[in-house]
Amino acid sequence: MILKIAWRNIWRNKKRSVITAASILIAVFLSLMMRSMQLGTYKSMIDNVVGSYTGYIQIHEKGYWDKRSIDKAVVMTDSLMQKVANTKGVEALLPRLENYGLLSVGDLTKVIALNGLDFKKEQKLQDIEAKLVNGTLPQNPKEIIIGKGVASYFKAAINDTVVFLGQGYRGMLAADKFHVSGIIDLKNPTLNKATALMSLEGAQHLFSADGIATSLVIDKKDNAHLKSLQAAISNELDDSYEVMDWQEMMPELQQTILADNVGGLLMVAILYMILIFGIFGTVLMMTQERKYEFGVLVSIGMKKGKLMLMVFMETIILSLLGVFVGVLLAYPIMLWKHYDPLVLPGTEAEMMETFGFSAEIPFYIQPDLPLVHASLIFSIALLVSLYPVVVIKKLNPLKAMRA
Repeated sequence: MILKIAWRNIWRNKKRSVITAASILIAVFLSLMMRSMQLGTYKSMIDNVVGSYTGYIQIHEKGYWDKRSIDKAVVMTDSLMQKVANTKGVEALLPRLENYGLLSVGDLTKVIALNGLDFKKEQKLQDIEAKLVNGTLPQNPKEIIIGKGVASYFKAAINDTVVFLGQGYRGMLAADKFHVSGIIDLKNPTLNKATALMSLEGAQHLFSADGIATSLVIDKKDNAHLKSLQAAISNELDDSYEVMDWQEMMPELQQTILADNVGGLLMVAILYMILIFGIFGTVLMMTQERKYEFGVLVSIGMKKGKLMLMVFMETIILSLLGVFVGVLLAYPIMLWKHYDPLVLPGTEAEMMETFGFSAEIPFYIQPDLPLVHASLIFSIALLVSLYPVVVIKKLNPLKAMRA
């Protein structure tokens, strides 16, 4: 009965009710669209930079990340590989042998990072074949893939011969010549200008490091439950190893996302502050206009508790109506732009690609986003509804009717 009366009371003043619900609808719609685009951008950045090569988690010999020395490499024992591979949440374990040296073609020489990869396993993390601009993956230990920036510097093409000179494991000389089997675009200008790839077997032979890897990359589906998986892997290993997530390995990316996220949350907070004052103004006006009505109802025997409940339900119904319609309008657009992402125009696209990010912005569509904003609106409605409740509690029926 109280619910029925509350519903009828809402539509006694249709314009006021529609304006209130519309203000909530607009706030929910704008906040969902803005946050969906922001969170989608962050996920795209993480997938491009982290998921495409670095990986979400890496295992190193303790102290490797600070020095990046091949002498701090991991010995890939069967027990170590089984412990990590059998940890719940680990989809694949990708060994890599990464080192630096000089690459020469003719009279030109350049410092590069030469990375030995197991290309079959790497396909689970990144589609290397799809990134090839020209050529094929190495078919034998004497073939090498170079970044397109390296190829441009040397003016090198497929089947050209390059010479590598560096230092191997425990000070061994690492020198050999290789045929260029492919040119790759790693979607990051810095990597393209200073990276070459070869088979893990070939790199281990070149650097005199059989059965050794500088890092073991953990492949997982996404960024969810990252810390729990990191902790689970750490518990399986002793103190001679370091288990690092991408946030520790790439603090600059984490800080960039955090700074932008704070700005987005500030905009949402301003939007909701405006909404709070809008709803409160409506409730204030409604309460003052209905004081006479409240006085009459209390005088004829209606308990203040039921009256407070009725007014409380009116505010909640209006809020939920605005939230529901706002989500109903926003979510189809979010779904559309998730599967058909926004594409940045020319200059902005070039700038994003320069930093190694995709020029596309897929929207974030996880159900936690509308639930969070619906909860916020509900909390705001609860807060605002306290005003008429307090007014009714202190109400003097005679004074209310005289006023």
